[in-house]
Amino acid sequence: MILRRLTTALRKQDWFTVVIETLIVVFGVFIGLQVNNWNVARGNRVAEADFMERLHPDIVRVEQSSERVRARRVSVVNDLRSATEVIFDVVERDRLTQAECMAIATSHYYNINVLSLPSVTELTNAGRLSIIRDPALRAALVDYEQRVEALLAYIEKDHALANNLLMLRPELVKVQPVFDAELGEMQTRPDCDLEAMREDRAFLNAVAENLDAYDAYLRDGLLPWDAQLAEIHRLIDSALGITHEEAAQ
Repeated sequence: MILRRLTTALRKQDWFTVVIETLIVVFGVFIGLQVNNWNVARGNRVAEADFMERLHPDIVRVEQSSERVRARRVSVVNDLRSATEVIFDVVERDRLTQAECMAIATSHYYNINVLSLPSVTELTNAGRLSIIRDPALRAALVDYEQRVEALLAYIEKDHALANNLLMLRPELVKVQPVFDAELGEMQTRPDCDLEAMREDRAFLNAVAENLDAYDAYLRDGLLPWDAQLAEIHRLIDSALGITHEEAAQ
């Protein structure tokens, strides 16, 4: 109808009518685009809120699934460093502590439960990461995926190169199975022959290599991933107005 009137006005050279009809068409298109943009924006806000609600339990699940092992992996490096100092006579002592002996026995352990974030994977695969308005959270999620890849690469590479000291020199580090009633799991209890360790050059070299590899694994793999996981949790808690006490319930 409008186009017909506009065509008739042009034939009659009724420029006032032409201007009015053109403005009506332009205004109508503008309003239509604005309504569409509002609908898209509203849909994105709904999708963003749904994503936030799903991401929080994903984060909690990843943290809880690896919490105990993460603590073990981080604590081992300090005991491994002090054990190495004793073995190499940097610190004068005639025996290793149980924790130091355990660190030697487990210095080739790198595995940790690195679960995915299904909500992030789904959003990324759909190409809809842009619905997240907070640029800090958006960047943190992208960085997290990179941290996961780096950690998995370190686990695969360093674990393959690490020296299994239990098998390399079984007479120097002897273990026996014990049941830990407090944790409710089977564990190994190591016994280290410090004097014999100090006399075995191949063993000393292997210990030094393990310490170097484990330190790199923590510094460039596990700790950056752990810190990024905590940062995402902090940003999500802030966006949802959740305190740590509420999140733990």
